[in-house]
Amino acid sequence: MRLEGKIAVITGSSRGIGRATALTFAREGAKVVVNCRANVSEGEEVVSAIKNSGGQAILVQADVSVPQEIKAMFERTVGEFGGLDVLVNNAGIDRPKPFFELTVSDWDETMKTNLYGPFLCAQEAARIMLERGGGKILNTCSVRSLYHAGRQGNIAYSASKAALYNFTTTLAKELAPTIKVNGIAPGPANTDISAVWDEETRNKALEDSYLRRLVEPQDIANAFLFLASSEADAITGELLVVDGGYNLL
Repeated sequence: MRLEGKIAVITGSSRGIGRATALTFAREGAKVVVNCRANVSEGEEVVSAIKNSGGQAILVQADVSVPQEIKAMFERTVGEFGGLDVLVNNAGIDRPKPFFELTVSDWDETMKTNLYGPFLCAQEAARIMLERGGGKILNTCSVRSLYHAGRQGNIAYSASKAALYNFTTTLAKELAPTIKVNGIAPGPANTDISAVWDEETRNKALEDSYLRRLVEPQDIANAFLFLASSEADAITGELLVVDGGYNLL
């Protein structure tokens, strides 16, 4: 198994991409910390699924934008499992609004979850990893991270993910050579976010994908598995785009 004996924290892992990543990591031998902000019942289902398959997992409810809650999550991780090898910063929110309808509160909420959260988690994780002599920090960026792919009507999300991409590459320099830092840029994905799209938006996403399909959570989980494994030990500061060719337009 590719993550045998590894310890992983995956934020926002009660559903969607995070859930698929938690289940995949556990299947490959990792001890997994499942995290959610509010979806406790769904988080418990993920933990149960892992345990029923013979894996090890715990659920930690924590808001990634709250420093005290993040500190407590990593303290519990070390207390339960003895350390940390992989952090996946996956928790994020999407609040699409036309530019002139955006408020400071909308902007602040988006940045706190999508940018401050990864910063806070990475800071706590890196302290543990440096003591252990290595580790991987992986961030869920977005195809919206790319300079040409920001989405009209969703500027706060696009800006937060572009900043997260820059944070990823800069943090890779900061923590080298001990800790590798990389990002994944999903394209339009088959998640709770896309479930509420109208038919026009969904059809446009399919038309703009060269593979003519939405990205599945498992597609992203497989990419995270590669970056978390020893197969990617020579990779840092990179953004792996998994979007069905969406950004080629």
